[in-house]
Amino acid sequence: MLQVADRPPTPTPVDVEIARNKGTSVAIEATNESLQASKTAQTPSLSEMIEQKTRENGRLRQELACQQRKQGAGLYLLEEVRLVVEKLQQAIIDYQRLQTTIDHESRVDR
Repeated sequence: MLQVADRPPTPTPVDVEIARNKGTSVAIEATNESLQASKTAQTPSLSEMIEQKTRENGRLRQELACQQRKQGAGLYLLEEVRLVVEKLQQAIIDYQRLQTTIDHESRVDR
């Protein structure tokens, strides 16, 4: 009998979503359907493989560009928040100074 660690992983909902998007994972590749399909699938020609890899490369470049734009937006937000935090900290310091001055002046007036 096989131990749990010796068995291929069972596809999770994430694996199912990956498969719906024409992707693959270890769990998907280990399913009977995938194993049988790989046995009967024809090996693509060199020109077909180049075409597939070229399309995949283009898609990955687009995805990278999108992620880089998102990172840039995140860095912009981070800097804006940092500036706001500094301004709030300074406002609190100024408020406390004013309170201290007012308290001091009210004691002197008495």
